[in-house]
Amino acid sequence: MLTIVSFFFIPTSWAQEGSDWDLDFGDRFELNLDAEFATDMNLNENLAGEISNDSYNTNGTTEPALGQLLVMENLSALLPDSNGTGEDANRHRGANFSFELPPGWKATCDGDRNEGKLTLKGPCTLTSIGWFEDSGVDPESILRQVGKAYRSGSLRFPVLTAEQGETVAVDGQSASSLNVYYRYGGDESQKRLVAWNSPVSGRFFYASFWSCAETWDENLEMFEEVLGSFRDERSERYVVLEPRSTTLDGWGTILQETLKSYHFKSVATPPNPEVGVKVVMKTHREGGQVNQLASEEIVSLTRGTYDPPRERSLQKQLIDRGYGAAILRRGGAFWVVVKDAEGNWQAISSAAPGTEKGLGTLVPPDENEWYRGLVVDGSKGTTGENASQDQAVIEKDCDPPRQVHLKPMTEVNLTWILDLRDLLDLYSYSQEGTDPGSFQRAQVCWALLEREGYDARLVTGYEGHTLHPGMWVVVRHPGEEGHIAVKTAVDGDHRGLGEIVCSAERFEGIAYETCLQYSCLHPENGLSIDPGAVRTPAQGRTKSIARSEKL
Repeated sequence: MLTIVSFFFIPTSWAQEGSDWDLDFGDRFELNLDAEFATDMNLNENLAGEISNDSYNTNGTTEPALGQLLVMENLSALLPDSNGTGEDANRHRGANFSFELPPGWKATCDGDRNEGKLTLKGPCTLTSIGWFEDSGVDPESILRQVGKAYRSGSLRFPVLTAEQGETVAVDGQSASSLNVYYRYGGDESQKRLVAWNSPVSGRFFYASFWSCAETWDENLEMFEEVLGSFRDERSERYVVLEPRSTTLDGWGTILQETLKSYHFKSVATPPNPEVGVKVVMKTHREGGQVNQLASEEIVSLTRGTYDPPRERSLQKQLIDRGYGAAILRRGGAFWVVVKDAEGNWQAISSAAPGTEKGLGTLVPPDENEWYRGLVVDGSKGTTGENASQDQAVIEKDCDPPRQVHLKPMTEVNLTWILDLRDLLDLYSYSQEGTDPGSFQRAQVCWALLEREGYDARLVTGYEGHTLHPGMWVVVRHPGEEGHIAVKTAVDGDHRGLGEIVCSAERFEGIAYETCLQYSCLHPENGLSIDPGAVRTPAQGRTKSIARSEKL
């Protein structure tokens, strides 16, 4: 969304007959950016250079080296070849872009890769192509602002039309256009304006075309040929990542649970980027008549993109937990990507402002645009004009679970097993009804076992696990590394709380240390049971009576 923050009109002296005059008026508006567009790592110290090779120490502070950056060497293998590679040698090159120059036209370029202007002059025609950093600029919105500047009441054109034109093909995408026609003092002129974003370089381009009326059609065709041949070169930071094929397997589930274990307490709000739109009119009078009339549109970035505090803090949080995390951007949108042990990537959509729980959600692999973009410099935000003084503050709600591969008990302690079986047989569940996956019953069973001094965990499956979705209890045998599993009873069973099983699939999964931990992460299924509050039968009651006790 674009918000007008100022409008100004600056006339200059033009009363003298026979002299030039300039009228300068324009808009400056903010870009309210929407970041919405919008998991076990074997990391080592060699990852210190992985996302950016120009991070440095500033004011004695550094970020953790482990997993901080995602090796530019690794990412460079994912960089697609430049669009300009292998092109005709006769193509004219600008600031990291190229195009075919029409015969008889001359080109001059001013600026650098980040910002500049290309001027093309031909027989009775003038074209300019400008560019600057794309901070989330919407081309159609920019062109509407240009049209508004032309309609300024300060000029009072006797005749003026500024209408949206047809889309124009530029560099494999559709660009927006605006057709402007105006008449002033007996003279007339028309312009064709075209604007587009270039994701591969992170730049915004705008082109302006003017021609004498008698050669308009011929020169317009050449202008369209220039745009049709335009090729922007990919930035060295533009990457196309290979997404993970499965989102919520074991690794992905742990990553998602880690995100749910925290929340943003506060997030700094950096100023929105600003783009200025200005139209400069030039004319010459002789004998009281205007015999020359020209206009120039000036579009410039007056305030650039600030370091994204939400994504930067999320990246740091993941790095601190041992993940390899980077930040990608497209225009004004930023997001975090995380690399798994196989070298594939998982994109994360950061939690929206005002979200009470969680830091973000995982993006499915079929959302291709989340896996391509510009890698944000790892040092950005620590220095410079655009540094965020206050990053987001993250608070921890609970510990995330762990993915486990537990060892089954190999030697049977008959006394211990029988005591555990008798304890399970002493009780039954108080509520009959559906409990898909036994999530609630497993929590009740876990609470009793913990209450009686057993070392128990709640375990669930994940996508691809044979027992997914479901929950069960795993109990550690005292004095050794072996474990046994408890399969909870279901409706219609008359065997108490559950039975002891040793099937291999029950010793692998996502392990939660307590019911409170699981309930914090899954309030929709969690019972938040405190084992200390679980009632047990009064001493002296017989086993048969104790079996009738309800939990």
